[in-house]
Amino acid sequence: MRGTARLYHLLESVQYAVLYMLAAFAGGVGLDFLFPVYNKGKETWTIFREVTGQCLLLVLLVYFIRIQVKSVPILFPIAAAPTNYVPYRTAEFNGEMMMGFVFLSSQLNLLNKIDLLSKRLYSWMFKEERVVDEDIKQEERKVDGILRRSA
Repeated sequence: MRGTARLYHLLESVQYAVLYMLAAFAGGVGLDFLFPVYNKGKETWTIFREVTGQCLLLVLLVYFIRIQVKSVPILFPIAAAPTNYVPYRTAEFNGEMMMGFVFLSSQLNLLNKIDLLSKRLYSWMFKEERVVDEDIKQEERKVDGILRRSA
């Protein structure tokens, strides 16, 4: 009987995951569209204000999405559920990981702005530029050279 309750908890978790994914994707794309487009030429404080504003709205959006998703009725028959299954009490999965991943992945402008702020802070602190992209390109060239020689 305990295994059946676990199955219902798993089904509930899957439902939450799908709903969180859809809501976070729509919310992330909407937030990304709402804020100014990434522009390297802007002042650091302007970009910082944009990132801060977007992150604050993101927190509010997560709060409301969690309320809305939890209010959706369970999509599988509860009448057939075992007696030790209590709906809406699944503790194993609350959806934070799914929302975080999808929210960040769908906000490309926010990611680019945070990356730019990180590079500018690094340059200010260490008086040199942080060049991650160039290091990756150099490694790719080395690998390509090795592959060409071995072919």
